Amino acid sequence: MNPSKELHATIICLQADKILLVRQEASVWSLPGGKIDPGETQLEAAHRELFEETCLHLTDAQFLGHGVLQYEEHWVYRMTVPAPMQPQPSHEIVECRWFSADEFHQVTIKPTHMELLRREGFVSAGK
Repeated sequence: MNPSKELHATIICLQADKILLVRQEASVWSLPGGKIDPGETQLEAAHRELFEETCLHLTDAQFLGHGVLQYEEHWVYRMTVPAPMQPQPSHEIVECRWFSADEFHQVTIKPTHMELLRREGFVSAGK
């Protein structure tokens, strides 16, 4: 770990062929997740952040990898959300929405999160 970088737990939530994105008051969308608190494991942070942002409980999460970007480090998890379960905006989140990869061009997505989606193969390199 590099202490000069922000440490994040990030969750790619899937339902059918769609990926869950969330947004705060700003118009930029992101994957659920956030900073890892001192003394917290990456998985504990993923549990906490997902619930704080979407009211979803992290279940059957698969660790995908550790991504080091310019200013951030991300521990990336994938979770399939069963169809009856729907996220609800909570805490600082104002909107949760499912997007297909083809719909990503319709909104502004945090660049580091697009990079993580590319690295994990959810978005092609050209998008």
